[in-house]
Amino acid sequence: MMKKNLLSLFTLLSFAAFSQSLSVNPESYYYSMASETCIAHFDVTNQTDQDLSVIVTRNMDPSYNITSTFCWGETCYIPTANVSTNSIVIPAGESSDQFSGYIYSMPEESSFVINYCFSLENNPSDKVCTDVTFTSLSSVMNLEELSADYNVYPNPVKDLLYIDYNASVPAKFVLYDMLGSKVHQDVLTSSTTLNLSSFEAGIYFYTFGVQGKETEVQKLIITH
Repeated sequence: MMKKNLLSLFTLLSFAAFSQSLSVNPESYYYSMASETCIAHFDVTNQTDQDLSVIVTRNMDPSYNITSTFCWGETCYIPTANVSTNSIVIPAGESSDQFSGYIYSMPEESSFVINYCFSLENNPSDKVCTDVTFTSLSSVMNLEELSADYNVYPNPVKDLLYIDYNASVPAKFVLYDMLGSKVHQDVLTSSTTLNLSSFEAGIYFYTFGVQGKETEVQKLIITH
C-alpha cells in the first residue's frame, strides 16, 4: 500500500474553489506510468434545487509540451480546444460523472497541473475551478505499494457484500450495472458491509481505486 510519507513528496496538490451552485471533488492527483494515457475522472455536483446547464473551461500552461484533451458529456474536444462548445444539464441536487481529462503519452517522471472550471452557461461568474494534477512520478506512486490490500466477498452474493480493507489512505469502491451506469459508490477508510438486497439480481461490475488509480474491472454476481 501507499505509505503516508509518499504524500509529503508530492507538492502539487489539488485545489478546489467552490461556487454557490456547483462543487467538484477530484483526487489529489491522477497517476499513469510513462508513455501511457493519464486520465482524470471526477463528479460535478449541482448543489441547487434547479436543473443547471454547465460548460467547462480548461486553463493550461502553454509551455507544457504535452497532448491534452477533455470530454464533457458525449463530446470530446481536440487538444487546442479550451472551452466546451456544448453544455450538459445536471439535474437539481444530482451529480454528473461525464467529465474526463486526459494527457496522452505521459512523459517520464513528470507532473502537470491543469485547471478546469465548471460554470453555468447563462452565468459564467457562477463557477467552480479546480487544479488537477497528472503525474508519472515514481516517488508519488509505487505500483507495488498501491496493490490494493482488499477483499470483496462472497461472489456470487445474495444480500450482504463484505469488503475487507485496511490501509492508511481512503479507497473508492464503485459498482456498475451491465450498461456501465454507476449504481453505487463508497469511499472506504476501513472494512465495511454493503446491503445489496434492494439491487435486482444479475451481473454487475466493480472497481476499487486508491488515489486515482483503479483496479481492473471485476465482475460481481448478485442473486436473491
